[in-house]
Amino acid sequence: VTVRPDNSHHHTSSGNVLRLALAANAVLLVVQVIGALAFSSLALLADAGHQGSDVVALLIAVVAQVVATRAPSDNYTFGLRRAEVMGALLNAVMLLAVAAWVVVEASQRIGDPPEVSGWGVLVLGAAGLLVNGGCALLLHRSADRSLNVRGAALHLMGDAAGSVGVVVAGVAVVLWSADWVDSAVSYLIAGLLLWTGAGLVRRTTRVLLEGAPPGIDVSELSTLITAHERVNGVHHLHVWSVDSLTVALSAHVEVAADSLHDAQIVATELERQLALRGVDHATLALECHPCDTGHPSHEHD
Repeated sequence: VTVRPDNSHHHTSSGNVLRLALAANAVLLVVQVIGALAFSSLALLADAGHQGSDVVALLIAVVAQVVATRAPSDNYTFGLRRAEVMGALLNAVMLLAVAAWVVVEASQRIGDPPEVSGWGVLVLGAAGLLVNGGCALLLHRSADRSLNVRGAALHLMGDAAGSVGVVVAGVAVVLWSADWVDSAVSYLIAGLLLWTGAGLVRRTTRVLLEGAPPGIDVSELSTLITAHERVNGVHHLHVWSVDSLTVALSAHVEVAADSLHDAQIVATELERQLALRGVDHATLALECHPCDTGHPSHEHD
């Protein structure tokens, strides 16, 4: 079995940033909701809706990161490492729900936009841009590659981009009294939410459905194994993601070995080569001849 170096220090760093981002976004959410109602701005309210999803997303990310560090047990032999992926999927669903709500609200207001307070929208939009942009940058620098943290960072980057739209709406209202721009910008924010949410759903479901990880060529791994001079064939080759960081592989390998010791040497050499191709955890069942399972396919001989 081969495992990459421990990433716990990255989790500690990103965990601190997640908590900081959670506190900052919670404060900003309250301010934006009050401001949106006071200034009659749907764009600002849409951004506040995204902000609310950010707060819940960050809370989920913090909890999921803690849960994912629990040690393996007899019932959960890999631990709860997929808690982070499930948290990221929940974040994505929330993004899609907020996007749908914004589209409905914008459609109701676009024909008869209410009077909007441009300066208030402009100031709060700029505040949202600073808070979310700053937190997203800090998370990016934390060097945590997990889907959970990347999902939280996507929320923040999406909200920062949404805040740019709010600023544009504020400027349009201040300079040209174009209240309709507020609703138009809301559509753009909704589109951004749909794009980021759909991408995150695609990545998380691939992990949960145990698809081959992006960047891993299963045929290439099969060729690598069979290229060993003492390997006669490989079948039942499966590659999947345990979580967003750990790639696992299992395979039945037919080896030409005179002893168990020689077979173990072959296994060790294969594990080292697989590790160089991005496989963190390899389980190889060594055989002296092909097993007869009675089932077809998914074989790589």
